[in-house]
Amino acid sequence: MQPIEPLVLPPFLSQIDPSKVVSLFFVVLFIIWVIYTIVTSYHWLRYGHRSSVAIPALITHVLVSGFLALYAISGFTY
Repeated sequence: MQPIEPLVLPPFLSQIDPSKVVSLFFVVLFIIWVIYTIVTSYHWLRYGHRSSVAIPALITHVLVSGFLALYAISGFTY
């Protein structure tokens, strides 16, 4: 039996920094979150303006999920 040879990655894959890929993924995810938040806020304020829950829910959504998204991105910037 022949010994198992180690996996050799193609040259272009060995030059990619995994932390850059992960941070790019989180930046794209953050952009999608911003678009989702804008669309949701518009619809909530436009069609649910009489609800007493709309404004506190929007503020809570933006603060909590915004903090989590920025926290996720910040770990990869330094």
